[in-house]
Amino acid sequence: MSKNRPMKSEKRMFLSFILNFIFTVFEFFGGLITGSIALLSDAVHDLGDSISIGVAIILEKKSKQKPDYKYTYGYYRFSLLGGLISSIILIVGSTLIIYRAIERLFNPQDLMNPELLIVFAVIGVIVNGLAAFNASKGHSINEKVISLHLLEDVFGWVALLIAALLINIFNIPIIDTILSLLFSIYIIIHVARNLKSILEVFLEKAPKSPKISQIKNSLVQIDDVVDIHHVHYWTLEGSIPIITLHVTLKSGQEDQSIIKIQREIHYKLHDLGIDHATIQIEFEGLECVGEDCSNINVENNHHHHHH
Repeated sequence: MSKNRPMKSEKRMFLSFILNFIFTVFEFFGGLITGSIALLSDAVHDLGDSISIGVAIILEKKSKQKPDYKYTYGYYRFSLLGGLISSIILIVGSTLIIYRAIERLFNPQDLMNPELLIVFAVIGVIVNGLAAFNASKGHSINEKVISLHLLEDVFGWVALLIAALLINIFNIPIIDTILSLLFSIYIIIHVARNLKSILEVFLEKAPKSPKISQIKNSLVQIDDVVDIHHVHYWTLEGSIPIITLHVTLKSGQEDQSIIKIQREIHYKLHDLGIDHATIQIEFEGLECVGEDCSNINVENNHHHHHH
């Protein structure tokens, strides 16, 4: 990771925010002049995007703060919170649009200035295309959510442009409505997927790789390590894994060799991509007591965790 990535990511998001916000105002104006529900619904959707990008910027910034006594893990999850809020705003927005579009299906209306719609759509494709291209370089879950927003917007505008042309040539205003319906459903499905991965992190789900069984197998190969148990394994924000575990050693170890074994455990974990590890050393016959200390059944992979 280069040192300047956080800065770049903030700049990228800020640029997306400004573009999106200016554009939302322009869309409301366009929707009112043309009488297009697709354009107005797009404006509502974009307003939602602007709010969520704004929230994401603040939280992404917050997530870069160093750990302190209040948040001992640091603030990484704040950026996830941004993704969560954005996802909810988008789902609510899309649901409202579906509701409006269904109303329109039963009461079709002609557009007021269909030819203006073409002008708006062309500008829309260009502006949103630039914004999406700018955001697609991001890596964090949050930036991915945002570039998804913007990519949807581009598709929406391309669809709107085609619709505007068809409406102008054949005068079938219902296309406007059907498009906004299809589109909103697509957005909801996409956002739901993203929401799932965010919630899994909040619910302390163990990272997909390396698997706990893999970690255990790797550590048990170290000389004098008898057993690995009481494993807790989770991730801060989707990419930073943390593990706590108990290691049982053959009894009668010298201090020096214990230190050596501990160092080796950290090296092996580091090779597996885990740098935050808390290791409790125990000896055969003197293992920890308490029901919480039993081995996790790796097959069932049930996972309890407490901080």
